[in-house]
Amino acid sequence: MDLSITAQSWLNLILIWLGFGTLVGLIARAFLPGGAPKTLLGVLAVGMAGSCVGPILYTMAFRPEHFQPISPLGLGLSISTALIFLLAFRAGGALLKKND
Repeated sequence: MDLSITAQSWLNLILIWLGFGTLVGLIARAFLPGGAPKTLLGVLAVGMAGSCVGPILYTMAFRPEHFQPISPLGLGLSISTALIFLLAFRAGGALLKKND
């Protein structure tokens, strides 16, 4: 299958971010085992949310000149944000169970 250079670049970028988001989600779930989300799609969603929101907030707060989201610092920020999302998800689930 022949793709244009632009299509290959976009596909490569999408696959890199999917892999990075999956890695972030798996590491965050390793730090906070149990609870939800348990499916691969849930782990990917938490990882992708963390890998997008964490670096964006860092960039907005500190305005670094040469920050790369896919880097050791970006990985740490992404995992931290994914952990916050997992904790918020669990807190929301606990509130829902309490109201039942």
